[in-house]
Amino acid sequence: MVAAALGRELQPLKRERRSDLLLVETGEGTTNASREVSRALDAAPRAVVGIGFAGALSSSLEVGDLVVATRIDGIAADFSGGLQARWLGLGLERLYFGAAITVDHVVCLSEGKRQLAGRLRDGEIGIVDMESSAVARACLERGIPFVIARVVTDLFSEDLPVDLNRCRGGDGSVSAMKVIAQAMGRPAAFKGLWRLKRRSVHCAGRLAEFVAGVAPLIG
Repeated sequence: MVAAALGRELQPLKRERRSDLLLVETGEGTTNASREVSRALDAAPRAVVGIGFAGALSSSLEVGDLVVATRIDGIAADFSGGLQARWLGLGLERLYFGAAITVDHVVCLSEGKRQLAGRLRDGEIGIVDMESSAVARACLERGIPFVIARVVTDLFSEDLPVDLNRCRGGDGSVSAMKVIAQAMGRPAAFKGLWRLKRRSVHCAGRLAEFVAGVAPLIG
């Protein structure tokens, strides 16, 4: 099973129409992720791959870099059986192992990322997202093996072009219309949003590449 918050994170996998993968779009945030992953686990998948976009908490990370979580908000990921070495052996470019920190809001400013980076261990690479801890906990409760992988869409030093938290609805999802309304009259904001859109296409492809590589190893 592959779980992601957004349809665009799963789009390349959807196009492949793979019968061996159950694709679950959870919606944004821990509440949605916990509910939808728990429901999907009723189908008793052999393993879960949680994927999605993330912000960098390390200055060394670049757009498109993949980070496999070795810990998620204090939850240790189990890489027994030599899986970490086998994943590195897949030959995926710019694949790292580090910490995933989950928060309940979009971290739009570089200052927010700098503050969260203080929760990393010395020399540890990290990313921030809004669902990973919920996916991990749902799997742990059912005893289902899991791996969390995130791809960097915004850099450690970058601010997002608009405050996406002001564009979220009651269900936690970001409204495209609210995003456009907030960007109106700000050419720099539209330029930044277009840059993020281009990045998301590239990053979704990276996620699909990761899933294709690791699915045989954990399934």
